[in-house]
Amino acid sequence: MRSETATPLHPLCGRPLVGHVLAAVGALAPRRLAVVIGPDDDDLAKELEATTADVTRVPANVRHDPCAAVLTALGAWAGDDLDVDLDPDDDDVLLIPAAVPLIDGQTLRAFHRAHRASDAAATVLIGPTDEGDPAPDSAVWFVRRSFLSPALRRAEVPEISAIGDVLRQTGHRVSTHVTSDDIGHHVITDRAGLAEAEALLRERINARWLRRGVTMHDPTTTYVDIDVQLEADVTLHPGVMLRGATTVGRGTEVGPGCHLADSRIGANCRLEQTSAELATVGDHARVGPFAVLAQGSEVAAATVTGPFYTAGPDARRP
Repeated sequence: MRSETATPLHPLCGRPLVGHVLAAVGALAPRRLAVVIGPDDDDLAKELEATTADVTRVPANVRHDPCAAVLTALGAWAGDDLDVDLDPDDDDVLLIPAAVPLIDGQTLRAFHRAHRASDAAATVLIGPTDEGDPAPDSAVWFVRRSFLSPALRRAEVPEISAIGDVLRQTGHRVSTHVTSDDIGHHVITDRAGLAEAEALLRERINARWLRRGVTMHDPTTTYVDIDVQLEADVTLHPGVMLRGATTVGRGTEVGPGCHLADSRIGANCRLEQTSAELATVGDHARVGPFAVLAQGSEVAAATVTGPFYTAGPDARRP
């Protein structure tokens, strides 16, 4: 990324890349979940501690060596009480990078079913354009636990794809599962990939809300973060940006140019060219145009603010 920010922490539609991956993996209800944290990744450790539960954070003094990172995670589980009732030959391990944000739980569930049905030692996720063969940098795998550590130790190159080579050389079966999504399993490595993922995910988010009864006059200029919640009959005009954990009540109309972050907007409101952060607007209120609602501000139900309204600390009324 050529950034001081760790790649997994770059935001995508209101959530860091690693957050998207953890949400998708959660659909599998895994017995254990680990994130390997490389050297100097203190910010990543803090993010995981603040936003996720039941995740083992595994420090590893490795960089650019995913095989060593996975071995470190497996070592952290050695002697875990959870191993007592598990059959190592029947236990599957999902290997997935922290920067594959477009993958979803449905894809992972189908991937796991295919792996189990194949009775293979390992299965790699590929796209339809891979023509049946995994790319050298294929990074999303299911591996039977009993085969994983030996394969990682014998890998000649520090790439997860080397697992397949080792298993084939030792006579074990490696299968592929083709997903219909040709981009969802790709690892984001630069800003161009991040921008492409942003456009694709925003298109998915908008399509989901349109199916649920939200009106968007121009979806291409309407930006809705992944954790935003909208009720039916909400109308979003061009240029609207809804960020963070914003919620908008039934029948509310959000006019052009509104920018709302982590705010709660009631039902049957109308907002015109309003900027709000951590604010609350009661039902049936009319706010704006050119209103600014600062952090912690509240607009009472049925209030009509008029133009150039400001609310919050040191607010000045026109």
